[in-house]
Amino acid sequence: MIHSSDQLHGVAEFYSEHGYGLVADVLSRSQVDRLSTVIENARKNDANDSSVSNSSGVYALRNLTEVVPEVSELLTGSRLAEIVTAVLGPNAFVVRSTLFDKTDGANWGVFWHQDLSIAVQERHEVDGFTAWTRKAGVPCVQPPADIMRRILAVRLSLDDCDQSNGALRVLPGSHRRDRLNTAQTEAILQQTSEVICEVPAGGAVLMNPLTLHSSLPMQVSGHRRVIHLEFAGFELPSPLQWRFRIPVIAQR
Repeated sequence: MIHSSDQLHGVAEFYSEHGYGLVADVLSRSQVDRLSTVIENARKNDANDSSVSNSSGVYALRNLTEVVPEVSELLTGSRLAEIVTAVLGPNAFVVRSTLFDKTDGANWGVFWHQDLSIAVQERHEVDGFTAWTRKAGVPCVQPPADIMRRILAVRLSLDDCDQSNGALRVLPGSHRRDRLNTAQTEAILQQTSEVICEVPAGGAVLMNPLTLHSSLPMQVSGHRRVIHLEFAGFELPSPLQWRFRIPVIAQR
């Protein structure tokens, strides 16, 4: 548990150096239980356009702060807000939010990759912004690597997350590189020891989007639910604007 500004500074320094960080007790037990309940209710809503599902049911929810507004309550006067502010400064805000749930029926593995896209209000042609797509009705684009490097991803675990249920794996320090092709990724894999990001329910993994990361399928039955939040503290080149912009307030 984080108790002091020195500990917050230590988390921020470790993240800056290694491109990831692990923090326990970001959410209380009561917060985990409440979020689990409201998220489960949202998953049962057939009219929800942000759901991603297969024959076994819903395994992801995009645009989570819209679908489950209670998630936004975590951004004010919370441990999460303190951590984000320590890393990005006092002007941080949420720019994207997603729920991922590995289950027996949606038990995927993901090979080593970087996260390269952001969500914006509207499509505008700006130098360096490429590969336009739409996800759940939201325009998404790949910006220059320097923009991705300034984003902080926080993965809040609603379940204990360990090697047996497909915990995130990272290659420390790989966030210092730009976009990587397959050959470059393979070279880094040969040179870098992976870290398995095991955290208890209520804990968080901090990750730079450019940090190479992967996960394996679960080896056990159950759920591995993660709230994936992305934060920024800067504006995009005009006329581009962030699609979501929910402020983080460290002190009530």
